[in-house]
Amino acid sequence: MAASRGARRLIVVALLCVLGLAAWYGRTGWADSGPFVLVLFGIPVVCTAVALWVEGTSRTMLAPAVVAALAVVSLSWALLTALGIGLVLVAPSVLLLLAALASWLHRTGRDTAAPPRA
Repeated sequence: MAASRGARRLIVVALLCVLGLAAWYGRTGWADSGPFVLVLFGIPVVCTAVALWVEGTSRTMLAPAVVAALAVVSLSWALLTALGIGLVLVAPSVLLLLAALASWLHRTGRDTAAPPRA
């Protein structure tokens, strides 16, 4: 089964959000936390990049599960660092969860936005 276009779009938007947030808050985070800012934004960047890779390459039902697991890791990290700047990372994590749902719906044939199968 082909990868879900909707899921890939959501993951790309999540990745762009994380990169944009890193660019926006990077200088402030570096002044506050030093090199830890690389870890702060690095974990969500890696989660979204791996989710994009898995969604694009996997043809099995394992892809939505992996994307969902990465979304949970990213969301947990955002909530763990919520006292600092990490709360802004919740939005990209939720986008990953929605991508996992879109991928699952597409792969099970329940995606109403997808063209009908021949």
